[in-house]
Amino acid sequence: MVKDTVDNNERNLLACFEILRGLDKLIPERICKYILQGQDPLVLEDLNQLSQTYNSAKRVYGRLGFPGATNIIYYSTEKKQPIKARALFYQQWTDNYTPEQIIRFGKVLAATYIENMQQSRVYSEQKNIDVITPNLPLWFLYLFLDGLVSTLFSYNQSAEKIILERQNWSVQQLHQLLEIEQKGLGKQLLFAIFDRQQTPESYLKCFYYVFMINGLLPYIYEHLEWFKTLPEQGLSRAGQLQQLQYIANQDKLKQDVIDLLVKQSTSNIKAISELATTLLLSLPIDIIQAELQVLLDQGTPKQRCHAINLLVRLSVNRKILEEALTRQTNKTVIKTIEGALSRLSGNEDAKQQEIELIIPPFESIVEVNLPSKARDILQQNYQEILVQQQKKAEQEIQYNQEYGYKITSEQQRYAQLKTITVTDLDAIFDCLNGKGDIEQADIKNKLIYDVILNKGRLPSLPEFNLYHLLRAEKICHHQPNSFYLGLSFSHHEILLRTDLRQLVEVMNKIDYVPDAKRTIAAAFLMNYYYETTAEVDPNLVWPFFAENSVYLDEALGLLPNQELQNSDYFFEKERGIKILTFFPKLLAKYVTYLLELALGETQSLRLLAQKALSMLPDIHYRVEEALISTKQAQRILAAKWLVKLGQKSSIKALNNALNKEKSESVQATLLAALESLGENINQYLTPTKLLDDAQKGLTGKKPADAKWLDESLIPALTWQNGKVVDPQIITWWIWLAIKLKEPANPLLIIYTRLLSIKSQHELGVFILQAFIKQDTLTPTLEEAEIEANLNAKQRWKDYLNYAKRYPEYYGQYENMTLSEAFEMIKQEVLSRVIGSAIKSKGILSLIGGIQGNTAVSIIKNYIKNYQIRRGQIEAMLESIAVSDDPLIIQFLLSIARRYRTPSVQKKAKLLINQIAEQKQWTADELADRTIPTAGLDESGVLSLDYGERIFTATLDDKFKFVLKNAEGKEIKTLPEARKSEDETLVKEAKKQFSNSKKELKQLIELQITRLYEAMCLQRRWSVLEWQEYFYNHPIMNRLIQHLVWLEVNESGVIIKSFRPTEDGSLIDLNDDEIALNKLNYITVAHSALLTEEVVKTWQKHLTDYKVSLLLTQFNHSLPDVSHVEENIIDDRKGWLTDSFTIRNILIKQGYKREDIEDGACFYGYYKYFSELELYINIEFSGSYVPEENIPVVLYNLYFSKKQGKNGNAIDINDVPPVLLAEAYADYMAVANASSGFDPEWEKKGLW
Repeated sequence: MVKDTVDNNERNLLACFEILRGLDKLIPERICKYILQGQDPLVLEDLNQLSQTYNSAKRVYGRLGFPGATNIIYYSTEKKQPIKARALFYQQWTDNYTPEQIIRFGKVLAATYIENMQQSRVYSEQKNIDVITPNLPLWFLYLFLDGLVSTLFSYNQSAEKIILERQNWSVQQLHQLLEIEQKGLGKQLLFAIFDRQQTPESYLKCFYYVFMINGLLPYIYEHLEWFKTLPEQGLSRAGQLQQLQYIANQDKLKQDVIDLLVKQSTSNIKAISELATTLLLSLPIDIIQAELQVLLDQGTPKQRCHAINLLVRLSVNRKILEEALTRQTNKTVIKTIEGALSRLSGNEDAKQQEIELIIPPFESIVEVNLPSKARDILQQNYQEILVQQQKKAEQEIQYNQEYGYKITSEQQRYAQLKTITVTDLDAIFDCLNGKGDIEQADIKNKLIYDVILNKGRLPSLPEFNLYHLLRAEKICHHQPNSFYLGLSFSHHEILLRTDLRQLVEVMNKIDYVPDAKRTIAAAFLMNYYYETTAEVDPNLVWPFFAENSVYLDEALGLLPNQELQNSDYFFEKERGIKILTFFPKLLAKYVTYLLELALGETQSLRLLAQKALSMLPDIHYRVEEALISTKQAQRILAAKWLVKLGQKSSIKALNNALNKEKSESVQATLLAALESLGENINQYLTPTKLLDDAQKGLTGKKPADAKWLDESLIPALTWQNGKVVDPQIITWWIWLAIKLKEPANPLLIIYTRLLSIKSQHELGVFILQAFIKQDTLTPTLEEAEIEANLNAKQRWKDYLNYAKRYPEYYGQYENMTLSEAFEMIKQEVLSRVIGSAIKSKGILSLIGGIQGNTAVSIIKNYIKNYQIRRGQIEAMLESIAVSDDPLIIQFLLSIARRYRTPSVQKKAKLLINQIAEQKQWTADELADRTIPTAGLDESGVLSLDYGERIFTATLDDKFKFVLKNAEGKEIKTLPEARKSEDETLVKEAKKQFSNSKKELKQLIELQITRLYEAMCLQRRWSVLEWQEYFYNHPIMNRLIQHLVWLEVNESGVIIKSFRPTEDGSLIDLNDDEIALNKLNYITVAHSALLTEEVVKTWQKHLTDYKVSLLLTQFNHSLPDVSHVEENIIDDRKGWLTDSFTIRNILIKQGYKREDIEDGACFYGYYKYFSELELYINIEFSGSYVPEENIPVVLYNLYFSKKQGKNGNAIDINDVPPVLLAEAYADYMAVANASSGFDPEWEKKGLW
């Protein structure tokens, strides 16, 4: 029997290393002898040398299946055998092998390790194990990681089942192995358990089973003091987090290591301090309070301050802090206690408010049966889906025949659907009505979701309610969970009308999930890719969380994460705070923590916390206390928050803070806050005071991010009274702006407005150009030539070689010369951007006074060439948004309406909304009321004053300026000044004309685009608005003469169509002059809104009068959508064109390329209309990036609320008619430019 065991052991060990025989025929037997008998120890050196010889552990370590790998690897078939053999070794473990043999096994694995080899995770392959701790020998780490991670991890089985494979492992055995190797080494075992050095965070979940090993908790208690000192002994950041996460799951251990938790809660590493704090706060209050009181007396100043803040969070008796105050001598600690006492008073006020919070009752949903009509709908749905699936199956068969593939997924789906019987549909109908359960039936495996809910037919029945929806979800999802529930909120309107407490009740009644409350909470709080909070009615949400605040506690970190250790999912703080903003009154227990977040470093949390706290009527008092915080950042944030709160009573606190403040950055913020709240700060704005501030500030060190700027180049500037500004003041403003890091800092804006208009512009131009120059810095010609000299010869050789080997790709380089290679590299280097001014973005707060046409021209050019520099573009937009210049506002409006980068567009929208809010207008009203005039007066004349002579300019039919002299004679250019004329005045007139021409060009482009969007979206203006902002505008009046308009009543019914004429009258299609009813509205006409007869009459009218339309009003008719399936227009699917043609046509029409997908491919273009949050999508067979001109196939057109695949297509009937007609015209423009339908179009795609 013993011999059989030995033979089996040897056979299994041979199986572990048999794969190496291809590298060395004898090495598997030598390894076995070494492990079993300790013979031939030199085999370790030979094995290591074998790894080195092949220059990569992939040849040995990789062949063995990466023993000890901490990532999930998809093994080839040949690598699976050694892995299975090692798994059997670990299963048998000490039953079949002695500790010494196990140690030697580990040493064999460790022999594959190569020193100083850089890790590479290409295709998820490691070249060495992750040395998770330097405190333990490699042989042990290989055993530990291979036995508990590499050969154990599985997505397919439960953890409890998998860990049974290591049931004969124990922590005591591992300790013994280390002690055998070296006396005293055993206690280092805890580093293997917890440390995770060199291990990427995404792989930590693979260590899950380490914490399930037998005897771990008793072992920790046996070595408790050592366990508590692990952080001090060098446990890494990741290791400390693992240790805390383990403690979080052990209630008793949590209390027994409270001193460790207290110490870790003051860690400099944010993640560690937050988790330790969470664990502390989850303990009984009396235990924490006692420990914190000890820390309050015996800790360092930092620890004492932390203890004070935690005691406030616990809302302790204020006497504890009052007594502690009498014993303190450290100023920082004293200040912290004083602030804490004030916050405790605020907590009491919040508690009083919370008492007044009344949670409303809810009505239970009555369970009703669906009528027999629902059974007919199921049959209809099934038949439709079956026909669609049959079509897909047939296409798959044809595709396989054409390309030689063997894909069967659509055919299998069709075969499954065909097996559904009338009896099955009866069973589904009964199940929806709560009669019977098909949970375990075969039907469930045949179903697809649409069989039940196709086209919303069932949900449209009046009897359909939450019971039916959840039963349908339960039938279709094998394991209903929070992820699917959250998604359902965006798919089913019925959920958006449901009180979450009703949802709990229904879920429990139908046994939807084991824990209905947590599932619902998770749907709202879990860090899924979508957000449920964005779409719901707050009043249907907050009562559930008021009754179940434990889930908010978990989200906010007041309770430990209840998900599995190392899980990728957790309740997110941001979502928890969003839920709190739904409450009519804030729960008192969150006030203190929210205050910390509201004055904290994380912007997203800060803004949400401030919003939640704004529910407290006296919150400004709490914020005022932060003005004397020991942290500069908090003082700045407090001042800014007070501006948002807008309480004039805070002026006194701000003035007091300003008188004591030493920091220039904080002083600037306080001054800006005072000015915003209405305080007169003129005493701080005199030239004398500003010079004094500058001279003090300039004695300090120049900011590192300002070193690139040459202050000697700053132009000479003047104040509003014409006096010269001391250059030191401007230099200091630049330093201060860069320190403050805000592109639109309020104080710097105030400062620049002290300058003359001309100086504001000159300073703005200087700063903006200097910023862009630094941001777009490229290597010098000398540097480019040096690099070209170094690499030209090799490039030349390479390209000649490529031309020979791959003539189809590199044939153009067949006769390349060395000088051409040199020039190629030189140009590459010269085009390489090495500069960045993003850290100096605060300097842009000084450009607010720049003239609109100059700013727009410079920034548009930057955007054109550097559109990927999102941060810089957003900073520039923010800095010019403080201007009232109409051209700047129109420029921001154009970006807010449509821009390729969503974050930039979002930023522009935010800025426009802020401007509109300040003026108490809507965004549309802002757009109408800020249209520039390019200097023209109400009669459409631009006057250019030479002193002795006045020249004029008016617009012609092509929207170009026509110049006339004083006698009214047309001239081509403005003349030079006469000797008797003031040259300065003449120079100003010429500059004015130059600026007007630039402004006119930009204005015409923007307004035509805006009018086109208004036409597509069928925007309406009241008659009075249209007359004031369009008809009476000197430029818009000329534009509207090239459009046909509709007068409609309040219901949108067309009253008449008309056009304005050059003589100021309004005429209809019969040439009759008309008058507008002031109670009606005006919209742009389009053939989609008019009869064919009216359209033809207008076309003839316009031809007769030789009027050219600005827009394609009468060119594009509505398409026939009666045969459109699934809301996707594809009547030109299969038409062949090329990638450059489709690109050029659609880009010209304002479309953007879709996001790049895997393989550097994209498959469509889109145009976004922000007012309706609607996308036009045109899909084709796809192209690569960078683009080459390749054959492509046109596919389809559809509309969606989200950019992306056509599964998001909205109902075609919900698209405004004009938009549908114009989008279809774009689709047809591509088709018309193609070579027509290609019967073999399916072969012409990318794949």
